[in-house]
Amino acid sequence: MNDDLGRRRLLNLGFSAAALALASCAAPAEAEPAPKTPAAPPRGPTPPAPKLALAAAPAEKQLVALPFAPGSIPGLSEKLLTNHHDKNYATAVKKLNEVRAALAASDPDKAAGYWSEFGTLKASEAAARNSALLHEFYFGNLGGAGAPISPALGAALGARFGSPAALEKQMRGCAQATNGWVVLALDRASSTLEIVQTEGHAGGAWNAESLLVLDMFEHAYAIDYGPAKGPYLDAFFKNVHWAEVGRRFDAALARG
Repeated sequence: MNDDLGRRRLLNLGFSAAALALASCAAPAEAEPAPKTPAAPPRGPTPPAPKLALAAAPAEKQLVALPFAPGSIPGLSEKLLTNHHDKNYATAVKKLNEVRAALAASDPDKAAGYWSEFGTLKASEAAARNSALLHEFYFGNLGGAGAPISPALGAALGARFGSPAALEKQMRGCAQATNGWVVLALDRASSTLEIVQTEGHAGGAWNAESLLVLDMFEHAYAIDYGPAKGPYLDAFFKNVHWAEVGRRFDAALARG
């Protein structure tokens, strides 16, 4: 027994004192073969992660086309989706470019409380920017045709909300309560998945990445359903492009 313990201690040189103490508590009847040492990684510097190339100023915002045929989403008519994209989303893009052009000529020294041209333009810029980007996320996560949730995303949703069905129930509750956006986001501040509910376009969550975006302005459903949100939500969740949501989730995790 003592010889066996001695051999084990020699094999475990380099471990901490705590690990040595645990190893000596109980010797097995037969010593297990030592694990093979993994091959050393190739020498040389690790290539740096690509860095974001910063622009001196934002480029003119361009319209992003619908990623699906507007008549291909069951429960959301071609008329609804075409109007939503070509009028509501396109207006946000147009106004963002107009506001940024006006800001270039506005004097920040004249900004003041209550009202000022510069202050109003900055608030409008944030609203138009958020509207344009959230619309792109929204259209991008439609058209799933029943694709399943990826195992990694499904596990994360289960750990945070209990199940994908529980996530949907919470998002539906937010949708009934707001005239704005409902967003499943990866919140880097808390390292959790969160549901963000906004009124209008200006709200949101700092340091969070949008994964699944739901538009709850009336223009997203009124052509098809009038003021009824329930049937619209049924159609939305039947058409979620879970593969795209999973891609956003994987990309957000990869950015660390």
